[in-house]
Amino acid sequence: MKPSLWISLFLTGVLLAACTRQNSPLVPDAPSSPPAAAAQTAEPQASGGLTLLGGWNGKSSGSSDGYYYLARQDGGDFVLHFVDYATLEDAAVCSAGCTHTDEGCTALFRWDGCDIRVYAAQDRLFVVYCGEAKEQTGKARVISCGRDGSGQRELARFGASDFIDSAPAWDGQRLYLLVSSFNEGKAERRLVSLDAATGEQKEQTGLPPLDTAVEGVFGRQLVLRFGEGAQAGWGLRDVDAGAWQELVRGEEEGVFGHYLIDPQGHAVKQTLATTGEFGDHPLEVFAGAEGNCLVAREYSVSQVEIPGPEGETEMVDEERYTFALLPKEDFWADRPNYIR
Repeated sequence: MKPSLWISLFLTGVLLAACTRQNSPLVPDAPSSPPAAAAQTAEPQASGGLTLLGGWNGKSSGSSDGYYYLARQDGGDFVLHFVDYATLEDAAVCSAGCTHTDEGCTALFRWDGCDIRVYAAQDRLFVVYCGEAKEQTGKARVISCGRDGSGQRELARFGASDFIDSAPAWDGQRLYLLVSSFNEGKAERRLVSLDAATGEQKEQTGLPPLDTAVEGVFGRQLVLRFGEGAQAGWGLRDVDAGAWQELVRGEEEGVFGHYLIDPQGHAVKQTLATTGEFGDHPLEVFAGAEGNCLVAREYSVSQVEIPGPEGETEMVDEERYTFALLPKEDFWADRPNYIR
């Protein structure tokens, strides 16, 4: 069977028609609405060596037995948590009774002014300090550590003007990251691959000039989103040869929705949602657990205190989720058959 790629996208309501354009050989004469069978298909499997580590929220990812994420606490520091797929128990990875206040806590990651994200890959975690180029605060860097946060080792550190704002991909040996920098008010992006054992770096330039993020993988290609809103587009970037193919691009204003689109342009709109006090939004999918997706049925927002740039205290929003499992076949078919 020919491999197929499905991408979860936040698109305008008119993009179904835009998908029929032949922007590349991967989008030939697709229908403006999907065939009835498309909504019933099980999750298609991509072939090749790349895995997107960021799940679908881009900030954290799961392993074969659970999901890792960083929870911010008062003061701004982050604590590494693990959600067990079998029990949905959510707990810090350090010893029971730990207060998460000193360097003896393996779950503690100090905040230095920039966002921090965690990604699981095989027997290790990659903790990414994203950097904040505009504010010139914390520097972008990548930390490798064990599943409990122990054995932390800096794998790479980038320049003061660099920042990382997209989930990485992984092929079992190298980590692939989009690294951006501001030069004369303009953002320039490059694809950096890191050897996880040695930290050796390779770079590709020539990425799309507009806002770019990794949305998925297909074989040895990254699915990249570029642009924003109705003008957003999606394409494939080969991590070895650097070749680029544009898939689809939005053209008009419209109502935002949650669509699944394959390289042939078939699109399926989803209605599943994560509900919360500030309104519903398309279902948050955090990780895959064998035949299931780890999703958030609900969210809540609380505030934590962090130190401001002048020593004052600032309050920032922190989202917390109510997790559930959803069979993958039900996710792709838009059926709310949640487990627990």
